[in-house]
Amino acid sequence: MPLPDTPDWLLRPLPANAVPDAALNERLTKACGDLTAADPRAVYAAINSLFVELLAVQSFAEYDPAVNLISGAVWAAVEPVCGSDQTIAKLRLIELAVEHLVPEAAGRVCRRLAKDAAPAVRRAVRKVVEQGRVREVALPATKDGPWSPVGWLKGTADVDLSRHKVGKAAQERNHVPPIATLGQLRELLAVRSEKQLGYFLLASDHEDGPYTTFAIPKRGGGERVICAPKPQLKWVQRRIHEWILRGVPAHPAAHGFIDGRSIVTNAAAHVGAAVVVKFDLTDFFPTVHYYRVLGLFASLGYAVGDARFGTADAARQVAPVLARLCCYTPHPQAWGKAHMPQGAPTSPALSNLVCRRLDSRLSGLAKRLAGTYTRYADDLTFSFKAADVNLGRFRWWVDQVCHQEGFRVNQGKFRVIRRSQRQLVTGIVVNDGVRVPREERRRFRAVVSNCRKLGVASQARGNPRFAEYLRGFASYLHMVHPDEGAELLRQVDELLGPGAAAPE
Repeated sequence: MPLPDTPDWLLRPLPANAVPDAALNERLTKACGDLTAADPRAVYAAINSLFVELLAVQSFAEYDPAVNLISGAVWAAVEPVCGSDQTIAKLRLIELAVEHLVPEAAGRVCRRLAKDAAPAVRRAVRKVVEQGRVREVALPATKDGPWSPVGWLKGTADVDLSRHKVGKAAQERNHVPPIATLGQLRELLAVRSEKQLGYFLLASDHEDGPYTTFAIPKRGGGERVICAPKPQLKWVQRRIHEWILRGVPAHPAAHGFIDGRSIVTNAAAHVGAAVVVKFDLTDFFPTVHYYRVLGLFASLGYAVGDARFGTADAARQVAPVLARLCCYTPHPQAWGKAHMPQGAPTSPALSNLVCRRLDSRLSGLAKRLAGTYTRYADDLTFSFKAADVNLGRFRWWVDQVCHQEGFRVNQGKFRVIRRSQRQLVTGIVVNDGVRVPREERRRFRAVVSNCRKLGVASQARGNPRFAEYLRGFASYLHMVHPDEGAELLRQVDELLGPGAAAPE
């Protein structure tokens, strides 16, 4: 018998003479219990134990029931293992899935890990795919390529970053300042010494490193880990943004974190649509790992060298050092597992630049279907004037394009909103123009009215950031509804005075 909560699609059909081995099942059940262990080494040991036990089974009468027993537990462990930084556990999981799980599960595991940050994991998936050991219809990697898992491998080869043109001419062509050596980079970023640069390159919160980490609750449940740079590194990252990243144009479809664009411009593009289709990307910032950031800086014309960062002023590995300064790593020595942190001043601009090809492909897809596409951070929005779009096929294409570009669609947040419903895009109603939902405006007007009657403290209720909320929401309303917002801003200014904080 399979363990509880095993989906039917994971189960193998059993032969007529199937006979479970009680002793084997006991060992497998114990190993399955360790798949949820907090210690990554215990998880790897559990996966390895399952693999070894199943390899030793000689009879199909015992093998198929044994696989069915563990399939649900293994599937429940897939996302935790794939989302970790445990390379050896991922490699063993690939072997276990391909050798023993049903083909659909093996395909999903390989697809999930095809874009992993670890080169060894990507190579393992490539080997499995090229050997034809998984079968699935997928978007071709090239125009005339096969509609097979080979499409998952697009962009996963160990590419030679030195193919990018480097030097002053290339940098000026990309609208970034010329930087030939780390000494020139230190001067631009006002880093005092090679030693201070080395401290920043720790890129971790371990042993008093330049980051601090903390968790904040997500609006939909769960927690979001914030990797916040300490003041000195944050100042350096602001200079990277100001002097390097800000001058590189993002795709026109991107509306987040760009001067002159906002949630209002993002929403306005979809006014009056017959149908609005919304996607969300999973783990948006952490998905952009060190190698992707390194590739971006290399594409801007900065030298890669041996792709390893250093501190010597005469060194020319500018791209690796810039990438490391913009990434966070769970451990100083795990430099290949660094990723773009949520909390760094550079991350929003980097995300837009890394997404340029994604935005271009999705814009082209929308245009072919007479639709409109915009992206605000990890929110992808499409709209169509006609309601006869084949949404099933369209959803498949978007998912495949996102995967090829190194992102994962959060299937649980997929939404289709018809014109007969309230169409919300980045929190703004777009059915017949842009407007903040009526109930939110009423609620805020009531709060301001109560503040005028009873005093700000009566509504602040000890919230030290209540004044920021009043000014922020009034400014937001002013941006979307200029006349109504202007009056509310005036009332908030009367209540708080210029720059005043809410009473304790």
